[in-house]
Amino acid sequence: MTSGQVAAWKQALTGLGGTGKSQIATEYAYRHQGDYQFIWWLESEEPTALAANYAGLAFDLKLPEKGLADQTAIIAAVNRWLGENRNWLLIFDNVVTPEDIVIYLPRDGNGHVIVTTRNPNWCGLANEIPIKEFKREESIEFLGRRTKLKNKEDASLLADALGDLPLALEQAGAYIGESGISLADYLKLFKEQRDEILRRGKPIGYPDTIATTWDISFKAIQEKSADSIDLLKILAFLAPDNIPKSILIEGASELPEPLSSTAKDGIRFNDSISSLRLYSLISIADNSLSIHRLVQAVMLDVLAEDEKKKWNEAAIRMVNKAFIFDKYDVATWPICSLLLPHALAAVKFTEELDEAPEATGRLLNKIGSYLHERAEFFEAKKIFERALEIGEKAYGKDHTTVAIRLNNLGSVLQDLGDLQGAKKNFERALRIFLNHLGENHPSTRTVRKNLESLKNGKY
Repeated sequence: MTSGQVAAWKQALTGLGGTGKSQIATEYAYRHQGDYQFIWWLESEEPTALAANYAGLAFDLKLPEKGLADQTAIIAAVNRWLGENRNWLLIFDNVVTPEDIVIYLPRDGNGHVIVTTRNPNWCGLANEIPIKEFKREESIEFLGRRTKLKNKEDASLLADALGDLPLALEQAGAYIGESGISLADYLKLFKEQRDEILRRGKPIGYPDTIATTWDISFKAIQEKSADSIDLLKILAFLAPDNIPKSILIEGASELPEPLSSTAKDGIRFNDSISSLRLYSLISIADNSLSIHRLVQAVMLDVLAEDEKKKWNEAAIRMVNKAFIFDKYDVATWPICSLLLPHALAAVKFTEELDEAPEATGRLLNKIGSYLHERAEFFEAKKIFERALEIGEKAYGKDHTTVAIRLNNLGSVLQDLGDLQGAKKNFERALRIFLNHLGENHPSTRTVRKNLESLKNGKY
């Protein structure tokens, strides 16, 4: 197959954050939904979550392999189906490098692939389509439609200040539409706020226009609804897309006030969501919330260190409550697949903030068990090692919780063929269980059985 043929069915939308790459992909999928039998949106920023979500397509396709423990085999089955069938669309959103998705691209172009990415180099793997800022006339037209205000001169001046960046224009338009002020008044407000933003130091990783438009909206919402701002804070510590409303509602008791009470009250909760939607800070579809990565970045930038720790711990507890994995119940697997990116995001922040609450250790242990059963052995090993380290710090090295994690780590090392490593972990777990639980406890017997399997070569 020539590179030209590859480009015909694989398109990479490239550009800076805030230019609207994901929105373009979404709009394409909406307009062409009748052309496809299946359309799948795959969050691709975190490779481990991407692998689980891609394997989850086997459930949608009702493939015989969907219940296999080996995730690699499931991915291969999905790839075969895509190669043998037509009229499907895969959208890989926010890909970091081409290498992250190459194993998920079928060899034959019986469907279509859209990639959104900040990475401009796709080396013939996909046809690169640069997505840039709006042209000035497009910015003026957008502001006119969004605000119903027709002063093109003011619109041009505001577009110039916003750098013609689509996300900044959308947030400005949302604020103007909600507050009823003029384009000129917003520009004046923007300049005042921008001076304040730049005095703090230009934000790293996102344009100052985004920081400023967000700050204006933030202050407007703060005056109306403290719980809406709290909702933004908790969303900043999760993966940005497909955040189930249910984890906020069912995990309400794990959240700080006033958000906890709000999440328990359906009307107040929906009102807080509506407040954020009015200012284009979040979107909602199919009972899931999404927040732009740049909005998350600005939210994190303005939070004090103690506030970051507070909301990160709340996110850990909330996701922990929802992440229930039972290897004997296949129905729990797609739920864990949906929650995996949020669990990984929350624990990543825990490490960055140098926090190690035991809730993080429990969540890591659950993630490791899920990945182990999906035959993601290398990732499971790394997760179990992190869970063990947290457990040792929280409980000491001679605790039964530590022994459980040693046994889990030993099991994945056994599957990786590291029999010496597995033996070392099993023996240490056995000593702890014998010391605290005795010879006849089920946990002790389980570890003895695992050691016997090493001796008998059953691995």
